[in-house]
Amino acid sequence: MIVQLRLLAMTAILTVLIWVSADSLVTEVATIAVSFRASPATNMLVQLNSPVDRHEVQVSGPRRTVEAVKGRGTYSVRLPIDDRPTGEAVLPLDRFLLKREMSEQWSEFRRLSVVSIEPNMLPIIVDHMTNVEVEVAAKRLTLSYEVEPQLQRSSVSVRMRDSVIQTWPTGQPLNIDVSQELERLLKDQPVGKSVTLRVGLDARRFGADAEISPNAIEMTATVRAQRTAQRIPTVPILVAMSFTGLDRPVRAVARDGSPVTLVTQAITVTGLTDDVMRLVRGETRAYGIIHIKEDDFQEMGVLKLAVPEFHLPKGVELAGDVAPIEFQLLPRSTTSSPP
Repeated sequence: MIVQLRLLAMTAILTVLIWVSADSLVTEVATIAVSFRASPATNMLVQLNSPVDRHEVQVSGPRRTVEAVKGRGTYSVRLPIDDRPTGEAVLPLDRFLLKREMSEQWSEFRRLSVVSIEPNMLPIIVDHMTNVEVEVAAKRLTLSYEVEPQLQRSSVSVRMRDSVIQTWPTGQPLNIDVSQELERLLKDQPVGKSVTLRVGLDARRFGADAEISPNAIEMTATVRAQRTAQRIPTVPILVAMSFTGLDRPVRAVARDGSPVTLVTQAITVTGLTDDVMRLVRGETRAYGIIHIKEDDFQEMGVLKLAVPEFHLPKGVELAGDVAPIEFQLLPRSTTSSPP
């Protein structure tokens, strides 16, 4: 009885061993989905340019192992890429390299073979980051300066993509013109006084991922006060009697009999731009005065020339000579025409 039980046990064990061995000898083929991520060997920049998001990889091996890897969805696999020149390239996908990379991440693939990869090529775009010395200058200044801007340094280092450098016109040096940003900062600074400002440098014009070191420079300048000249077309001319003549019945008229109090004259003024433009806009006023003196009362009815004395806003002055005004004094009761 005991002998029979031993034989039955041995038979069962051998059956299991034969079944397991037979199962391991059965080879099955399956297709799995793989997406690649670039792993450059150097600090180069690599962008995958494949028209498909994933590749179909056919694997073969023991049935149970194949069944285990089939249900895991898309595998993300590191793809080593050796250093190569900037530009577009197409990599052939090596199935032995793929097996090695997948085996390092998933132990099941050590028992599997990679049969094929479809598509078996991978387009990529390669770029490199390069340090370039770039000139810094202020070449398009519009303000007037007593002391023109002095930059702390004449160049900076820009770390940028090779692909951007290749688009630059041949023979044209890379440069940063800080004129616009510099004068934007200076316009609110006091004129006639030396000021030191920090001007930021914008790396965006050098493409994606560009970096500037240092990213700002100091600048010293002295801005000259801005002056301008403008013509004021209708400035009123007033007649001012002396204190002793206030009670005299006289009037000042032009040759044609029109009251001199209604006369206007065009003048040209100069001064600080802000002061002059306030006068042009009517925010401040200008007027002229003709002073009637005691001697003028002794020459009633005689045409005379008088240069008005102009009163202008602070900071504004006449530019050039002023035309004289012709007038005569007549008694208020006189109605005859002037000679």
